[in-house]
Amino acid sequence: MQIEDTFAYESFRPNQKELALCVYDNCMDGRVLLAEAMSGFGKTAAVLCGVVAAAREEGCRIVYACRTKRQILRVVEEVSLLQKKRRLTAAAVFSKADYCLLKRAASRSVPQESFGWYCGFNVSNNLCSYFLNVSLLGSELERMVQRVSAALPMHEELMKQSESIHVCPYEVVRLAMSQAEVVVVPYNYALDPKSRSALFDRSAIDPSKAILVIDEAHNVRDFLKGVQSASIGLEELAGAVAEADELMMERTASSLRQLLEDVRTAMKSAPDWYLDRAAFTAMLSQGRGEVWLQNLAFELNACSEAAWHSVAYGRKLPFLVLKVGDFLNKMIAAAEDIMLTKWEDTLGLVSTDPTKGFPGILEQFSSSVLVSATVNPSAVFLRSLGLSTPGTNTFVVHAAPLTAVRTVIDTGVTTRYKSRTPEMYAKIAAKIAAIVTSVTNGVGVFAPSYSVLGPIHDMVSAALPERHFLLERRGLSSQDANGLMDSFRQERGSVLFAVQGGRFSEGEDFRGNLMDATVVVGLSLPPPSPQLYAEYSFLKRRGEADSYLMLSLLPALRKAFQAAGRHLRSPGKKGLVFLLDRRFDSPLVKELMPSWLTGNISTGDFGPSQTESMIRDFWNG
Repeated sequence: MQIEDTFAYESFRPNQKELALCVYDNCMDGRVLLAEAMSGFGKTAAVLCGVVAAAREEGCRIVYACRTKRQILRVVEEVSLLQKKRRLTAAAVFSKADYCLLKRAASRSVPQESFGWYCGFNVSNNLCSYFLNVSLLGSELERMVQRVSAALPMHEELMKQSESIHVCPYEVVRLAMSQAEVVVVPYNYALDPKSRSALFDRSAIDPSKAILVIDEAHNVRDFLKGVQSASIGLEELAGAVAEADELMMERTASSLRQLLEDVRTAMKSAPDWYLDRAAFTAMLSQGRGEVWLQNLAFELNACSEAAWHSVAYGRKLPFLVLKVGDFLNKMIAAAEDIMLTKWEDTLGLVSTDPTKGFPGILEQFSSSVLVSATVNPSAVFLRSLGLSTPGTNTFVVHAAPLTAVRTVIDTGVTTRYKSRTPEMYAKIAAKIAAIVTSVTNGVGVFAPSYSVLGPIHDMVSAALPERHFLLERRGLSSQDANGLMDSFRQERGSVLFAVQGGRFSEGEDFRGNLMDATVVVGLSLPPPSPQLYAEYSFLKRRGEADSYLMLSLLPALRKAFQAAGRHLRSPGKKGLVFLLDRRFDSPLVKELMPSWLTGNISTGDFGPSQTESMIRDFWNG
């Protein structure tokens, strides 16, 4: 088979074929590959080309794991293009709640956290006709599964097709996954032990006969942290008491009140952020018997009667009661490397080594490909995932930049925590206003946190009322995010304010002339927390010399560089990147910058006239 046969386009961009061949060779050898290439290079198309060619020869299937829905949709676009060139069966899945037609037609909203109960109640009581039709439609359903496998539809099109024959879209996708050559899934289907059965058991995929691709692999460590962590706050414990009272669960309410008082007392008496888990659980059970806590955890998790009652009659689900039970179960059954911590009014379970099981996951597959634009230095990145450099192949695309980029490091401002004053915010806002005024097309402004984003947005939008401003708010729904993007596309010269590491700074492409400049405000260094302390402590005991680089600086730089390249998505594109923080001027940070940012770089504390001159010279030059 020629490698060109599995490439979706007429010809390769520079270095794409080399990446595709490297992926192919690696998969044929059954190895783990770390592949790095700049944003806008076309990594997805090249990687798909290599893995599909190898999978065809080896008789393997492909599991393509992505962090976000946006990234899944990007892979779906590339798979759909490839399907137009050659026969290839594929399936893509989101969370189960995204497919519920019954929920869409419901007269009341169904919160995300209660969807599992909602779905289970309706299915087990034969109240979901969409699910019942799965076993009744026969050949009609089979034809639909074959149709959507042969030509991957976008999500809304799948929903329409499923509704037209009155069948559950999730079950259509699940049936398609069981026979697809390429399966595109969220991270949790591939990396979370609790969710893996949905893919590998129910869809009959044998990992040993599958190639795993992990997109945007720089997110893996944070994802695994989230899977293994849990927390419960005193306010949530009090809310669980109120829920139990409302549902007249008298014994449960009494036990929760006692638990709340004991936890509050223990947290006040603990002098440090670390709590001895064995001593803490013993204290909670003191005078009540050794199994009191285990029985309480079981009782809280088993309050299914109240949960079913809530779903059936449209009452509020006792979500906090269930959350407390889940937390207690995890605390009792936690492995030795899980630490119990406190932070302000919150108890937390944190893993000191969140990636310890990751190499074992990769070993289950025929081969694996980790893909990212920001993994430099690769040796530190691999160690952060528990992988060894000798045991992993690395391919870095050292291509001449396909884009023309002017990078400006402004040393006159910083978002360092102690420097976050109204005066500093005003200075940052003035610099952003000068950039926006000098750029005709769209501008993206990416801040390290929502607490920094809001004040700066308000100052800049007030100074330039004639421009169209859009703001990413905390907890933005997918529907609202789509509306925000539509608004950005429709009005030329829009200015988007978003957070680094958020949905608009990764996975969202601003192609063509939508955006001419990105402004990265500050470094998104992780704040002090028990999780960070626990990981630092573990790495120190292990003798890791680059723990600060691994856990703090590199993750922050990856978010910054990912945001910086949002508008550089095609060959020949010209774009400006402004890095507003003096910390970007350090020798270490400059050494870690990707090559596409360092070809044309200026450093200094620039005033409005200087900024205007630099921008004008760049577009004229």
